[in-house]
Parts: sequence; structure tokens; C-alpha cells
Amino acid sequence: MELSEKERSLLCHIAGRKNLYLIFSIVSVVVAVSLLIYNGIIAKDLSPLRFVIVILILLTARAHLRQYRSALILHKLKLWLERKEK
Repeated sequence: MELSEKERSLLCHIAGRKNLYLIFSIVSVVVAVSLLIYNGIIAKDLSPLRFVIVILILLTARAHLRQYRSALILHKLKLWLERKEK
């Protein structure tokens, strides 16, 4: 089964963004931990709403990490397809 040109371009596009997904995941965790430290320890004003915001940011980080893992697998697939064509 061969990939169409559109599928190949999508594969290259997602595989090329794998590092971006990892960076987004790391930045999201850093922001969430920073908010938690500031609001929980320094300002001592961790309201339930702020806690929910921190949880949502951590869930976003988790989603970006999943995208990174998927992009990593697609990158390996792309390399395998390139070797197969040669």
C-alpha cells in the first residue's frame, strides 16, 4: 500500500513538528508549577478556580506530550519509508 502525496505531506508536516510538541509540553508544565508555587506558597491565595486552571494547564501538557510521542512514531515511519524507496 502506497501513500498518496497528500498523506506524505501530512506525515512530513507532523513529523517535523515533534520537537515543537515537546517544547510546548515542557513550557506548560513549567507554567503550571510556577502558578502553583506562586499562588500556593508565596501569595497563599490558591482559590479553587486557580487550582482548576493549573489542572487544565497540566492536562494540556499531557496532550502535547501525547502529540510528541505520536509525531516521534510518525517520524520513524517517515524514515522507514524513505529508506524503503531507495
